[in-house]
Amino acid sequence: MKKLITLAAGALLSLPSFAQSATDYCAKARDPVRCEARQAALKNCGEKRGAERRACLEASIPPVDCSKAQNPQGCEAAQKAKEVCKGKTGKELKKCLRDEQPKKKHKKRQAKT
Repeated sequence: MKKLITLAAGALLSLPSFAQSATDYCAKARDPVRCEARQAALKNCGEKRGAERRACLEASIPPVDCSKAQNPQGCEAAQKAKEVCKGKTGKELKKCLRDEQPKKKHKKRQAKT
């Protein structure tokens, strides 16, 4: 019983430190504003499930800032694909995203002579 009380007290005391670590995590993120918005959206939409939760998150989280991405052209293409495929779910969504993404160009290997 004493261990249970100790564990419960420890869990309650660690809650503020968890919130602080999320803030620290977002401060180190590539896009801190979007990270903080995502954390808030996860908190606000936490009680919802399924399609309702997905809709809540989509409405709450701002789009990715492609200017900060490692591959801005690829990021923009992915954003366009997501917009075209909006409203689809499951296998239909995966197929749509695959079809909308630009094909990657593979370099042909040159034979050594």
